[in-house]
Amino acid sequence: MKRLGYIMTLILLTLSLCSCQKQTKQLVQMSTLDKNDYVAIVWGDKTYVPFCAIDNSERGAQLGIVDEDDNNQIYEYKGYSTEEWVISFYHSGEMDSSMLMREIKVTEIPEGLQSEYEWNKD
Repeated sequence: MKRLGYIMTLILLTLSLCSCQKQTKQLVQMSTLDKNDYVAIVWGDKTYVPFCAIDNSERGAQLGIVDEDDNNQIYEYKGYSTEEWVISFYHSGEMDSSMLMREIKVTEIPEGLQSEYEWNKD
């Protein structure tokens, strides 16, 4: 009887430890599209172009990686739809900065944001 109690305790402990482990979200594989003036991010049927540098604190959850490079990461832009905006972040260890990326068809720009890039001045 003691042995059964011991085995049950081990099983319950194992199950509880397994359920506490953080489940990893499958990251989306994205690619790049090299234009003459910039490099765009392609995610399914969406194309995102560089819009402006943005503070790293604006990043939400990681969505994916680009060109199978774990250092080339794409994140949510906090409070905005991923259909319109994402943040590109290249983790180099030396200079880690974030670039806000606009889906190429988006025309409504959030207040306070401005781009100096020619391809955003349509």
